[in-house]
Amino acid sequence: MFKYIPTILYVKFYSVIKLALFCLFAIPFTAYSQDGVLIVTSSDNAIYKKFQSALINKLPKNIKISQIVLADINQETLNQHNLIIAAGYNAAKKLSSHKLSTPVIYSFIPEYDNKASSPACDNNCYKIYINQPTPRYIKLFNILFPSGKNLVIAANKSSADKTQNIIAAANRSETSIKVIQINDNSNITRTFINNLTSNDVLLALPNPEIYNAHTAKNIILSTYHSNVPIIAYSKSFAKAGALVSLYSGIEHIADKTANIAIKILNNNPPTEYEFYPDDFTLEINSAVARSLNINIDTESSIKRKMK
Repeated sequence: MFKYIPTILYVKFYSVIKLALFCLFAIPFTAYSQDGVLIVTSSDNAIYKKFQSALINKLPKNIKISQIVLADINQETLNQHNLIIAAGYNAAKKLSSHKLSTPVIYSFIPEYDNKASSPACDNNCYKIYINQPTPRYIKLFNILFPSGKNLVIAANKSSADKTQNIIAAANRSETSIKVIQINDNSNITRTFINNLTSNDVLLALPNPEIYNAHTAKNIILSTYHSNVPIIAYSKSFAKAGALVSLYSGIEHIADKTANIAIKILNNNPPTEYEFYPDDFTLEINSAVARSLNINIDTESSIKRKMK
């Protein structure tokens, strides 16, 4: 019966189909337009809620986002999304025990020296650490103390790999570095007292076996009496008596997470698998600087020199 349809209708019909196909293929494809992102938080604590909120605000508004806590995950839910973001160590560790074909980002997690403690990861998985890259600390040290000081780190058996990485980074920047070895049966405070001089600057990096609630106060007091300033890794450490702390906040980590997520969802995944936040904060203890007779620039001035 189609042979009786006037030729002009064929032409119009063909034009409509051609236009529809053109529009279809002219629209850029975005993987996140269908199933979207699942955010799994380690708990419903305020810190994870704050991170989740910051992350959602940084993702494009047309992404469909689902949110659950660790206790509610199941394999069926995990399989329904284009990307999974685990917020916090417990969520990352739990997800690493699941077989996932979906890309996953483990964000807001610490960088462990012991690989067995770190969530398992394959080439479909990305990690975003709360830690700072070692060269950033060394650069800060060189800006604050351009000459006449030795950079000192404390190390123990579990941090052997990290220690070697720090030494290598220091050597690349021609920075003098000394290692204080903490043994299992060491009196940590006494070891610091016996090994620090007034020419030293202690770089205190995250290691709960060395820096913890039981040791931090005594370490700070012993370094202070030895006129040894501390460059540390947290806001609370600076408030407790470190000269300066270098760390990234929730907004910084959420920024990096959103950036990696968008690349994955746009079918342009990164070629690397481990990341640190791009931005950071400096917490300066001006009272300690005055007591140790150290002239120190403002946070904004130091950050400009570091970037």
